[in-house]
Amino acid sequence: MQTKTRNIFTLGIVAAAVAALVACGGGGDDSPPPSQPSVTVKGKAVDFYLSGSTVTFLDCDNKTATTNATGDFTFPAGCTKSALKVTGGTDIGTNLPFTGVLQAPSVEYKEGVTPVISPLTTLVAQLGAEQAAALATKLGLGGKDLATLDPMQDAAVLQAAVVVQQLIDQVAKTLTGLATGGTLTEEAAAAAAAKAVASAVASASGTADLTSSALITNVVSTAVQNAQSGLPTSLQSNIAAVAANVAALAGPVITSQVTSVDAALDAIVLSSSPADTLAALKEAGSLNVVTESAESTTTTALVQAVTASGLTDPSNTTKLAALGDAVSTGNTTAIDQAADALGSAVNSGAIDNVANSVRLTNYLQLANLTINGASYPITDTISVTGGTLNSIQVAVTQSGDAFSGNPSQVRAGLSYTYGGNQVDVIIENVTLTFNGSQLVDAVVPANTSYSFRISGNLTAAATLTNGVADSLFSSVNGGSLNLPFTVFLSKLRAAGSLSQAQVDALTPKSVSTFPVTFALTGISGRDVTLGALVDGSVEKAKTASVRTDSEKVTGDGLKTTVTLNP
Repeated sequence: MQTKTRNIFTLGIVAAAVAALVACGGGGDDSPPPSQPSVTVKGKAVDFYLSGSTVTFLDCDNKTATTNATGDFTFPAGCTKSALKVTGGTDIGTNLPFTGVLQAPSVEYKEGVTPVISPLTTLVAQLGAEQAAALATKLGLGGKDLATLDPMQDAAVLQAAVVVQQLIDQVAKTLTGLATGGTLTEEAAAAAAAKAVASAVASASGTADLTSSALITNVVSTAVQNAQSGLPTSLQSNIAAVAANVAALAGPVITSQVTSVDAALDAIVLSSSPADTLAALKEAGSLNVVTESAESTTTTALVQAVTASGLTDPSNTTKLAALGDAVSTGNTTAIDQAADALGSAVNSGAIDNVANSVRLTNYLQLANLTINGASYPITDTISVTGGTLNSIQVAVTQSGDAFSGNPSQVRAGLSYTYGGNQVDVIIENVTLTFNGSQLVDAVVPANTSYSFRISGNLTAAATLTNGVADSLFSSVNGGSLNLPFTVFLSKLRAAGSLSQAQVDALTPKSVSTFPVTFALTGISGRDVTLGALVDGSVEKAKTASVRTDSEKVTGDGLKTTVTLNP
């Protein structure tokens, strides 16, 4: 009995020792590892912030998450390394459905570090994560971490991100139009476009100029070749000619749109919060330009208006470029002439639809400029006489209802550079009165704010309020908006911000050449379209911006360089 009891006791000790060894991880490689604390990674999707978008974790069984109102999302449990894709939802900047595709490369994401998925990481995904720093440098963002820097917290990154997305988006829309009858999906079109943009940026000499017509033409051509397998067979056989022709046709339209977006977002001043930054961009009119580009499907319809035989014919390239130029300006007379030159290569009904879609309706027309008593057409350069320039008068008429039933009030900005100084003036409210189409009055109501900024050899900044109404109306050319340089400068002198000698130094005199910019948008960020009369036909006015230290006006306007002679 004693022996039996001793053996049972001994076996109990051995069993306990084995159990203890297993609990400590010994006794073989099949033992389960100790439990690990869970890791939570949070990310952010940004064009402007994307709300309600789907984030797909491509290397984590394609699990998904949904972004909140500020683009935030959480990685699935156990997923810390995956390529990412963002689709759908709403862009809170434009309040439009997001139709693009954002990507980010597969890297190890860490708790406490918020990865950002943006149009810039989409380019990185095309080139590889190891190229992120070089890509940032090519975009003029050297030293900035594109993978973690929220564009809504950095003005330069935000501008670059939105411009890149609009470029990708417009090229993808071109491919979608080209692929009618083929197998190319919208997602594949976006990928082909993103790959072409990434390649163009990476191969740029120095900083890539995203508004360069040469770069954009190259991007369109490359994107067409990237998408070759998804295009109709009628286009695949001579893809080099198709790529060159589509680039010539769509390039001018895309260049115009991207250039406008870039100008609208230039010199962003971040506010105390992203929401306040968006509010300021809306008031300035900047978001109108981005929204217009995002809504545009002009290039889709334009490539569909040209026959397959027309796109595969290398002899059509120059004629197609002329058609693209005409469409980019909205000049319907020029569109008709360019289409006629292409003959049967263009579907007449389809090109008429394109012309109608870009034809200006409900707009203010700028007809000509009056300087020192003489009238000049609106051109990029103007040579005038008179010795001193005190004002520029812009002839204005209204076609349709330019204000969509709202009061005919605008915010206006004027900028010029002379004698080593840049003078910027913004008027918060100019109330226009029309009799039919004719301008009969233009008044700055009492208690309206003027903001000024002078930079260069002289430095001054001020925000002033007029005690009595100011008239900006001139009867010349049937009704003009008068922009009196010297009157604006006198307001600064009266406020003590400038001396009379400084006012004289800022008043343009002969012989000199200096740029002038005029920009106009509606009150509270409402969109107001301007058309310019050029060679007897109306074209959409260029996007222009004027900024002071406290305000910005972005909208349609004019840019010209004036040479002042005795």
